[in-house]
Amino acid sequence: MRNKILLLGSGELGKEVVIAMQRLGQYVIAVDNYENAPAMHVAHKFEVINMLDAKELDKIVAKHKPDFIVPEVESIRTERFYEYEKQGYTVIPSAKAANFTMNRKSIRDLAAIDLNMKTAKYKYAKSYNELAEGVKYTGMPCVVKPLMSSSGKGQSVIKNELILKKHGMKH
Repeated sequence: MRNKILLLGSGELGKEVVIAMQRLGQYVIAVDNYENAPAMHVAHKFEVINMLDAKELDKIVAKHKPDFIVPEVESIRTERFYEYEKQGYTVIPSAKAANFTMNRKSIRDLAAIDLNMKTAKYKYAKSYNELAEGVKYTGMPCVVKPLMSSSGKGQSVIKNELILKKHGMKH
Protein backbone atom coordinates (compact mmCIF):
# COMPACT_ATOMS: atom_id res chain seq x y z
CA MET A 1 0.00 0.00 0.00
CA ARG A 2 1.41 3.36 -1.04
CA ASN A 3 1.11 6.08 1.60
CA LYS A 4 1.64 9.81 1.25
CA ILE A 5 4.22 11.01 3.77
CA LEU A 6 4.81 14.66 4.64
CA LEU A 7 8.39 14.93 5.87
CA LEU A 8 8.91 18.12 7.88
CA GLY A 9 12.61 18.78 7.60
CA SER A 10 14.74 18.03 4.59
CA GLY A 11 18.37 17.93 5.69
CA GLU A 12 20.87 15.11 5.21
CA LEU A 13 19.01 12.84 7.64
CA GLY A 14 15.76 13.66 5.86
CA LYS A 15 17.34 12.67 2.54
CA GLU A 16 18.19 9.23 3.94
CA VAL A 17 14.64 8.91 5.33
CA VAL A 18 13.16 9.76 1.90
CA ILE A 19 15.33 7.18 0.16
CA ALA A 20 14.37 4.51 2.72
CA MET A 21 10.65 5.35 2.42
CA GLN A 22 10.80 5.24 -1.36
CA ARG A 23 12.41 1.80 -1.22
CA LEU A 24 9.31 0.77 0.71
CA GLY A 25 7.13 2.19 -2.06
CA GLN A 26 5.99 5.33 -0.23
CA TYR A 27 5.27 8.75 -1.76
CA VAL A 28 7.16 11.54 0.02
CA ILE A 29 6.75 15.31 0.09
CA ALA A 30 9.81 16.98 1.64
CA VAL A 31 9.27 20.29 3.43
CA ASP A 32 11.82 22.75 4.77
CA ASN A 33 12.38 26.47 5.19
CA TYR A 34 14.99 26.76 2.45
CA GLU A 35 15.22 25.78 -1.21
CA ASN A 36 17.34 22.89 -2.44
CA ALA A 37 17.49 21.12 0.91
CA PRO A 38 19.08 17.67 0.46
CA ALA A 39 15.85 15.63 0.82
CA MET A 40 14.12 17.81 -1.77
CA HIS A 41 16.45 16.41 -4.42
CA VAL A 42 15.14 12.87 -3.97
CA ALA A 43 11.52 13.38 -2.81
CA HIS A 44 8.55 13.10 -5.18
CA LYS A 45 7.52 16.68 -4.35
CA PHE A 46 8.76 19.43 -2.09
CA GLU A 47 7.52 22.59 -0.41
CA VAL A 48 9.45 25.55 0.97
CA ILE A 49 7.70 27.20 3.92
CA ASN A 50 8.45 28.71 7.30
CA MET A 51 7.60 25.71 9.49
CA LEU A 52 7.48 27.99 12.55
CA ASP A 53 4.46 29.72 10.98
CA ALA A 54 1.40 27.72 12.06
CA LYS A 55 -0.74 29.03 9.19
CA GLU A 56 1.81 28.00 6.55
CA LEU A 57 2.15 24.57 8.14
CA ASP A 58 -1.63 24.16 8.28
CA LYS A 59 -1.91 25.08 4.56
CA ILE A 60 0.65 22.45 3.57
CA VAL A 61 -1.08 19.73 5.60
CA ALA A 62 -4.47 20.68 4.12
CA LYS A 63 -3.04 20.84 0.59
CA HIS A 64 -1.37 17.43 0.65
CA LYS A 65 -3.64 15.52 3.06
CA PRO A 66 -0.84 13.11 4.01
CA ASP A 67 -1.35 9.67 5.50
CA PHE A 68 1.58 10.33 7.82
CA ILE A 69 3.30 13.47 9.10
CA VAL A 70 6.93 12.86 10.07
CA PRO A 71 8.84 15.68 11.79
CA GLU A 72 12.59 15.52 11.19
CA VAL A 73 13.79 18.85 12.65
CA GLU A 74 13.10 20.88 15.78
CA SER A 75 12.18 24.15 14.08
CA ILE A 76 8.49 23.31 13.62
CA ARG A 77 5.35 24.49 15.41
CA THR A 78 5.09 21.10 17.11
CA GLU A 79 2.00 22.10 19.10
CA ARG A 80 0.05 21.98 15.80
CA PHE A 81 0.55 18.21 15.77
CA TYR A 82 -2.19 17.83 18.42
CA GLU A 83 -4.68 19.49 16.08
CA TYR A 84 -3.56 17.34 13.14
CA GLU A 85 -4.18 14.20 15.20
CA LYS A 86 -7.66 15.50 16.09
CA GLN A 87 -8.28 15.96 12.35
CA GLY A 88 -7.40 12.30 11.77
CA TYR A 89 -3.79 12.61 10.60
CA THR A 90 -1.15 10.25 11.96
CA VAL A 91 1.93 11.98 13.38
CA ILE A 92 5.01 9.77 13.76
CA PRO A 93 5.98 9.74 16.55
CA SER A 94 2.79 10.92 18.25
CA ALA A 95 2.05 14.61 18.72
CA LYS A 96 2.87 14.29 22.42
CA ALA A 97 6.20 12.54 21.80
CA ALA A 98 7.21 14.98 19.06
CA ASN A 99 6.22 17.98 21.16
CA PHE A 100 8.29 16.81 24.13
CA THR A 101 11.35 15.57 22.29
CA MET A 102 11.62 18.41 19.78
CA ASN A 103 11.20 21.15 22.37
CA ARG A 104 14.26 21.44 24.59
CA LYS A 105 12.42 23.35 27.30
CA SER A 106 9.64 20.77 27.47
CA ILE A 107 11.93 17.75 27.60
CA ARG A 108 14.33 19.31 30.11
CA ASP A 109 11.52 20.46 32.39
CA LEU A 110 9.80 17.06 32.08
CA ALA A 111 12.99 15.32 33.23
CA ALA A 112 14.10 17.78 35.91
CA ILE A 113 10.80 19.03 37.34
CA ASP A 114 8.01 16.57 36.53
CA LEU A 115 10.06 13.36 36.83
CA ASN A 116 12.50 14.77 39.41
CA MET A 117 15.48 13.29 37.57
CA LYS A 118 18.98 14.52 38.19
CA THR A 119 20.11 16.78 35.34
CA ALA A 120 22.90 19.24 34.75
CA LYS A 121 22.26 22.69 36.24
CA TYR A 122 20.43 24.90 33.79
CA LYS A 123 18.66 28.23 33.45
CA TYR A 124 16.69 29.88 30.67
CA ALA A 125 17.72 33.35 29.51
CA LYS A 126 15.97 35.90 27.32
CA SER A 127 18.43 38.75 27.89
CA TYR A 128 22.13 39.28 28.44
CA ASN A 129 21.57 39.92 32.15
CA GLU A 130 19.66 36.66 32.49
CA LEU A 131 22.48 34.90 30.62
CA ALA A 132 25.08 36.35 33.03
CA GLU A 133 22.98 35.21 36.01
CA GLY A 134 22.60 31.77 34.44
CA VAL A 135 26.36 31.46 33.98
CA LYS A 136 26.86 32.40 37.64
CA TYR A 137 24.34 29.71 38.65
CA THR A 138 25.66 26.90 36.45
CA GLY A 139 29.37 27.70 36.62
CA MET A 140 31.98 27.47 33.90
CA PRO A 141 32.50 26.11 31.42
CA CYS A 142 28.90 26.85 30.50
CA VAL A 143 27.27 25.50 27.36
CA VAL A 144 24.78 27.96 25.89
CA LYS A 145 22.14 26.45 23.60
CA PRO A 146 19.17 27.98 21.84
CA LEU A 147 15.82 26.42 22.69
CA MET A 148 15.29 25.71 19.02
CA SER A 149 18.01 24.85 16.53
CA SER A 150 19.30 21.93 14.55
CA SER A 151 22.66 20.39 13.77
CA GLY A 152 24.29 22.17 16.70
CA LYS A 153 23.74 25.63 15.23
CA GLY A 154 23.79 28.51 17.69
CA GLN A 155 25.59 26.65 20.47
CA SER A 156 28.58 28.15 22.25
CA VAL A 157 30.72 27.54 25.32
CA ILE A 158 31.65 30.19 27.86
CA LYS A 159 34.98 29.08 29.29
CA ASN A 160 36.07 32.06 31.37
CA GLU A 161 34.96 35.34 32.86
CA LEU A 162 36.35 37.52 30.07
CA ILE A 163 33.03 37.66 28.24
CA LEU A 164 31.25 38.70 31.43
CA LYS A 165 33.93 41.26 32.42
CA LYS A 166 33.92 42.69 28.90
CA HIS A 167 30.30 43.65 29.45
CA GLY A 168 30.76 44.90 33.01
CA MET A 169 29.51 41.76 34.74
CA LYS A 170 31.19 40.09 37.68
CA HIS A 171 31.14 36.38 38.30
